[in-house]
Amino acid sequence: MTAVVLYGPPTAGKDTVTAALAAADTRFQLLTKLKQGTGRSAGYRVVAEDELNDLREQRRIVVETRRYGNVYAVDRHSLEEPQRHGLVPVAHMGNITDLRTLLAGTETRWLRVLLWVPREVCAARSRRRGDPDTAKRLKAWDETARDILDSDLRDLFDMVMRTDTVEPREAAERIAATVESPAPARLPEELRAVLEPIT
Repeated sequence: MTAVVLYGPPTAGKDTVTAALAAADTRFQLLTKLKQGTGRSAGYRVVAEDELNDLREQRRIVVETRRYGNVYAVDRHSLEEPQRHGLVPVAHMGNITDLRTLLAGTETRWLRVLLWVPREVCAARSRRRGDPDTAKRLKAWDETARDILDSDLRDLFDMVMRTDTVEPREAAERIAATVESPAPARLPEELRAVLEPIT
């Protein structure tokens, strides 16, 4: 069974590319994460703390992330159920430790895509879409950049794209084509060459 995981900082285009994928091919479907907390609810299933604890006890939580004062989690059923119906779930991840946990915690064949934008683009996009917490988004961008610098990227990503230079439709077409014809993982130096200097 196949799925796609998009990794990148806030405003890198994970939602936009996912929407373009779904528009190009109805097999692609956003994996709905669980969210315990406040703020934006679109694209999430909001759960209470008790329900999240119950799912943990049932070992249904593949990975969970704490960010912006909230808890985000992947329910194993949300990944496996669409696959049983021939769909391709698209997951979003924001740090490499959780990405590796997701990859190791399932039997899925993942297409792993790194989406990137420069910091100033992150700030502009966040303001343009009306985020009330742009400062937190930029802090998360900084954390993602540090994550990349500090992590072993060998055999971690199959594709990398700068979404400030690649249109969503083109990004979606590249991803869909690679799902059908997998390529070798990108070398760390190839990945970093696409990113702006982040030291």
